Amino acid sequence: MAGSADDELDTPYYEIPPTYEEFLKNHLIPNKPCIIGPSFTSSWKANKEWIVANDTNGHEGKQHQPRYKPNYKHLCQQYGAAQGQVARCNKRHFTDQERTEMSFADFCAKWQEEDGKPSLDYLKDLHLQKTFPDDEFYTVPDLFEDDWLNEYWLQQKGDDDYRFAYFGGHTTFTPLHADVYRSYSWSSNICGMKKWTMFPPGQESLYQDKFNNAVYDVRDVDSTQFTKFDQARRIVIYQKDGETVFVPSNWFHQVENIGAAISINHNWINASNLMFTYASLRKDWNDCKHAIEDLQETMAPMEFLQECQNLLMVHSGWDWRIFLNMMAHVVANRVKQPNVPVHQPDLTWQVDRVDEVLKQWNEDEPRLIEYFESNDLMSVYTQLRSNMNSIRQK
Repeated sequence: MAGSADDELDTPYYEIPPTYEEFLKNHLIPNKPCIIGPSFTSSWKANKEWIVANDTNGHEGKQHQPRYKPNYKHLCQQYGAAQGQVARCNKRHFTDQERTEMSFADFCAKWQEEDGKPSLDYLKDLHLQKTFPDDEFYTVPDLFEDDWLNEYWLQQKGDDDYRFAYFGGHTTFTPLHADVYRSYSWSSNICGMKKWTMFPPGQESLYQDKFNNAVYDVRDVDSTQFTKFDQARRIVIYQKDGETVFVPSNWFHQVENIGAAISINHNWINASNLMFTYASLRKDWNDCKHAIEDLQETMAPMEFLQECQNLLMVHSGWDWRIFLNMMAHVVANRVKQPNVPVHQPDLTWQVDRVDEVLKQWNEDEPRLIEYFESNDLMSVYTQLRSNMNSIRQK
């Protein structure tokens, strides 16, 4: 294997967290994963109150034995009223798993009954911080605080966030996927362990069949359907209790729980991966455009473009308006400097990354400015450009 490929598959482990400058240089900008040891999140209340020592081996195999298990009673008392979606790990639903709405109290009762034994129930994407905003059970680590996605959603939209808690039984898993909007993600284990199988970008065709369907479960791959899967380069990480994994943009990955597991996860975007996010939005846009292209001749250009935007919003959860507003909101914050992240790259460098995306967007979409003018977005675009110039002139 070539040296560059070896470097790409090397995953550093930090007992002592890196400085922000090291993290930016070695992981954010080059888009490389890493693991950070328990000292990184040891002060979290979740790491003190949510877990108890795991004295028994409740699952097969001793090599990967979690040190802690959930404090079921405390968790149920504290968060029982929360509502979330429980994935049934033995029931496939297209590229994901079948999900059922359930209260945390009901899930926790089943979870405690299994207590580390093989399970099918995985409570995913629970907006626990949003549901209990006064409960400071964790704080965002400084390496991850430059988070445009949650900065915009929490300050401007207020109706959603990308901060999640995951609660899973032993053997539960998440199928092979890349994260929403091709964002970065970080995942901190509170208890239990996770086996990550991660694939560097640029080899997606190796885990797609001739119809562009992707592998669902890397443990059960039909070699006659996915003829090139064995050629895909990958890394396998066993994430222990207390450790944090940084997942870069566009890295496909599958995650399997060992023992009863809890993790806190964020998806996030910033200047370092903004072009990945734009490319994801552009792909989704092209898919939507293709899906209704038979209508194009029956509509005016702006009418057709708007129909594509409507479909994009349903398909992907955001559209051109939200993407532009997110960039404009963050850049405006950097000009005003109200509670902006301490740890972030040089502002001029960030503005240059935004400029690259805007230029690419204009190149890809000849009617972009016309769309902004037709949808009351021109003032947002103009102010964004003005604020970018202000930052450069400082």
